[in-house]
Amino acid sequence: MPHPLGVVLHAPQDVRTEPLEQPPVGPTDVLLDVEACGVCGSDLASYAHGHYVEPGQVMGHELSATVAVAGEALSGLEPGTRVAVRPMRSCGRCAYCRDGDTHLCGATAGRSLGYGAQGAFAQQLHLPDVEVGRDVVPVPAGTDPFDLLWAEPLAVALHAVRLAGGTANERVLVTGAGAVGLTVAAAAIAQGITVHVVEPVEHRREAAERLGATVSVPGEPTEGAPHDALLDASGVPAAVTAALPLLAPTAPVVLVGLDDAPVPWPVGAHRLTGSFGYVDADFATAVDLIVAGRVVLGDLVTHRYPLEQAGRALDAPRPEDHVVKAAIVPRA
Repeated sequence: MPHPLGVVLHAPQDVRTEPLEQPPVGPTDVLLDVEACGVCGSDLASYAHGHYVEPGQVMGHELSATVAVAGEALSGLEPGTRVAVRPMRSCGRCAYCRDGDTHLCGATAGRSLGYGAQGAFAQQLHLPDVEVGRDVVPVPAGTDPFDLLWAEPLAVALHAVRLAGGTANERVLVTGAGAVGLTVAAAAIAQGITVHVVEPVEHRREAAERLGATVSVPGEPTEGAPHDALLDASGVPAAVTAALPLLAPTAPVVLVGLDDAPVPWPVGAHRLTGSFGYVDADFATAVDLIVAGRVVLGDLVTHRYPLEQAGRALDAPRPEDHVVKAAIVPRA
């Protein structure tokens, strides 16, 4: 049989669709047919600048898939079973892992899908040493693959909302309504929290409104101020500074967006926390929310590309394209 195809990074802004040789499926391994894989902001940075990855890497970590072949020691993974896949994989032995902080494990970079291990911008994906229900989570056959690919970013969002105080908050402010900000808004709304989103781009504000948030452009009064917490998904230091007067005096501030610029910080009484990744319970909750239909994000995948157009999918989106979320569909 011919080898499955995948998108291989050769250098910044140089990806090529090539055959991938997959290793044999061992007793605790699984071979997946990738249905769809979302394009993350970190993928855009990797493609543009070579950040986080080395040449030869197949990127992609926000995936939905079905089982092609499961190892003989695994149960519940019959061929054709649709699954959510936890891409962040840790060593399981270090102090962080033993304490449950698997997202802080130093081994994640080499083990995680798209960052050391093969990612899901490919027709097939081989996963070794799988724990069913943790690394690969079976879901009902009727689960929409484009909803399911949001499981990983939703886990990131749930982690950030929890750091901001979770349901102890009645109303939160989210700055930025890219894919990260929209999942943060969806995660908070699913927990009964009122959300206001500040976003300069009209089609992103409209997406946030469809999720149930109120919205405004930067500089406008915000509904519900003062807010109980700020979750910044913009990565823009000025957005954080501008949001501070809209908060209660001791409201926590959680930084979820990535940026290289320092955030000017008038200390005040706000508690500042950086949010990175997620833990196992966050991913499990994200899958449960998607399967139950309490978080529905598939319609936000506005652009879908075959493998051969991966370079177009990974180019920085232009404002006139109105991209909310792009995905690669390997078998299109």
